[in-house]
Amino acid sequence: MFTPSFRVLLSIVVPVFACLLVSCVSLEFDRMTGTTFPPAQTVNGQAVTLGTVFNDAGISLDVEEDDTAIQPLNIAQDECISDAELSTLENGHRHLSLFPASACPFAFCNTYHLYGAVVDHYGEVLDVCVPEFILGKMWQGHTRSAFAVFYRANTIRTDGAAYFRTTAHEIGHAFNLHHSDGDGTSIMTQSDDLTGDPVYRFSEQSRDHLANHPGQCKFPGAVAAAPFTWVINDHAAWAHPQEELTITDCQ
Repeated sequence: MFTPSFRVLLSIVVPVFACLLVSCVSLEFDRMTGTTFPPAQTVNGQAVTLGTVFNDAGISLDVEEDDTAIQPLNIAQDECISDAELSTLENGHRHLSLFPASACPFAFCNTYHLYGAVVDHYGEVLDVCVPEFILGKMWQGHTRSAFAVFYRANTIRTDGAAYFRTTAHEIGHAFNLHHSDGDGTSIMTQSDDLTGDPVYRFSEQSRDHLANHPGQCKFPGAVAAAPFTWVINDHAAWAHPQEELTITDCQ
């Protein structure tokens, strides 16, 4: 029988040990005033959150809803926030370091840091402002360390399910997953390419990547380091008609 003091110790040690075994990703999630965070969804009576979506795929994702009062930029309502402006916003509000001081020296127990922001603006496409065209983007392609969701888009403001799925999709890009890693209904499938009702799960191909591929080509942030589109040969061997990938050993 556990003594009370042992129970307390166990309640601390077990979650920490479990986190070390699976490599934890901490997401600092900010938003501008006048926006909301993506709402949890209910499937078959069960609550689905960003954490449960990634946990189901073997990734421990800790979502911290942080700053909720970032002021929108002083730009016209139908203009877009640029990648440079997103980076300035990140630099001014991000608290989690690109280089986690707590990261342990072993590949199986790193803690990785990711930054996300809900902005009350439209987003650019290849440096061109096309209002309502995109719902979100991972704009830090070299480190895969930050993403944004564009709350000004009507779909994000009015459709909680699409908002939730868009956020999970952009986080998926930060884990070096690509549109062609979807299977027609899963999270990485673009909305325009859906062949059935969208679901809050990753395809088997995506799950294989998240479970089995090297950390450098999988985890977001400066500790992981490999740029977006750098993948191992097994990943590149899957059909990727929409992307140009670079093969690397990711070691």
